[in-house]
Amino acid sequence: MIFRIRFYLFMVYGALSLSMLMISVSTANAVALQNQQEIDAFYLSREGEPFWFTRSGLNQSGKDILDVLENSWMNGLNPKSYHVDKVKELFDTNRRLDEDQRLLVEILLTDGYIEYIRDLSGMRVNARSIELNPKHWRQRISGQDALSYLSVNNDVRDLLLSQEPQGSTYQMLKKELVDLVEHISNENGVSTYPHLSFGTLVRPGKKHRDVPSLRFRLGLSDVEEEYSNIYDPELVKAVMDFQSSKGLKADGLIGKQTLYVLNQTPHDKVKQIIANMERLRWVSDEKPSRFIVVNIPSAMLWAVEDGDVRFEMPVVVGRKKRQTNSFVTQIHGVRFNPTWTVPPTIKEEDILPELIKNPGYLADKGMELYDGHGKDAPTIDPAVVDWSNVTEGDLKMFRMVQIPGKHNPLGFVRILMPNQHNIYLHDTNHRELFARTNRAKSSGCIRLASPEKVAEFVLEKRNGWNNDKMRKILNKKKIRDIYTSERMPVYILYYTAWLGSNNQIIYGDDLYERDKKLLQLLEKLDELPVLGEYADNVMSIVQK
Repeated sequence: MIFRIRFYLFMVYGALSLSMLMISVSTANAVALQNQQEIDAFYLSREGEPFWFTRSGLNQSGKDILDVLENSWMNGLNPKSYHVDKVKELFDTNRRLDEDQRLLVEILLTDGYIEYIRDLSGMRVNARSIELNPKHWRQRISGQDALSYLSVNNDVRDLLLSQEPQGSTYQMLKKELVDLVEHISNENGVSTYPHLSFGTLVRPGKKHRDVPSLRFRLGLSDVEEEYSNIYDPELVKAVMDFQSSKGLKADGLIGKQTLYVLNQTPHDKVKQIIANMERLRWVSDEKPSRFIVVNIPSAMLWAVEDGDVRFEMPVVVGRKKRQTNSFVTQIHGVRFNPTWTVPPTIKEEDILPELIKNPGYLADKGMELYDGHGKDAPTIDPAVVDWSNVTEGDLKMFRMVQIPGKHNPLGFVRILMPNQHNIYLHDTNHRELFARTNRAKSSGCIRLASPEKVAEFVLEKRNGWNNDKMRKILNKKKIRDIYTSERMPVYILYYTAWLGSNNQIIYGDDLYERDKKLLQLLEKLDELPVLGEYADNVMSIVQK
């Protein structure tokens, strides 16, 4: 085969590397390869034998890889990144590819395959640029590893499908993305939804000029003009049905969260799905039999065992000014009746202003003041300190410790999970917040609605442990650490789209605007798929 011999001669005799060979091809000078060295080594190991072509043209693997790359937008990725446009152009403008063109397509498909499987395997963006520690998240495999998969997998299509996250959330988002793109294409990219602008909380029976638009949005018929602006019982029921279907609290009140979901356009949802599919690829499907997950935007915790959810519960997460970080760590045990050492930010922004007004504030809250951080640091009477003239250096030296008891913001249970952010799961003395829809109210740590339930889950594999022992320890009101016999991972994640109780997709609020930041980085990386010029071709792919 002339193609094979020509290819091999260039490589074996070192006349040209593949990058130089590409330039020698008339159409290649506009193409940049991402994995040049790996491609050189791959074909050298094959003695120049093409992988995607036979004598008569593209083989089945070649047809499959081109089809998969063309449909890569279904994973929130951009087909342009994998040379799809260039390859399609070559096939569309040539009745029959000559040797140079076949050589070019062969190399482009290999480079596209490597990049695609690498993009499926981990983070495409720099973790530090979004304030994440890269060691907590899956990083992309090497090009060499990507090519090694071809030697042990005969079916390229199945190989690439197996590299996607297999969890139900990812697969449901993938299906939703296809449905949304089809909807956008049918509507020619124009949203038929009116934008609603209720400025305040709208209760049943109230009047507002946007009520007619809300009726239209929910598919209700118009009413007589004199009643058209009234939020009437029929519309209240429609709103409650809408809230229930979207995983919102079905209270009939039109507040910030309900308004946000009502105003979402298909384009908004597409972007949100792309951001969340990207994050889902950062966490491996391979997890131990027991672990805990907290999703920050939904403010929910799940305890998982053997693939099933043992229980779930609402949690309270950090407010916007004191955000809960996203990370992965190991649970080491449980601290009962914990003390609480006031963190620097809270000490400066919350406690100091109170002490200036009332030097007896610490005593009122059952807190002790220490001069220094060592175990031998002496206690100080807060009344003798001139708090209005305390310097930044003085404040750093003061250690404020909340003793166990009803005033302790950690409550009676703290989960031991060492991490660089000093964030942990704990009980609370403010339980009223769990009934709220908006539970972003903490100073960064995660408050548990049922802390003893979490403690039981963490410690139940420990020999001799039982709830009676936990109750006796709690009743003594003395600090006690009980360590686990296993290390249980805890995943603190940031997903603004998740599955509800009826397996429906819930679009949550971008609480800390992390979707916005991630989407900016992805757009800079390779443009967002299906939203640019490539969207014109999407429907032909969907309908195949």
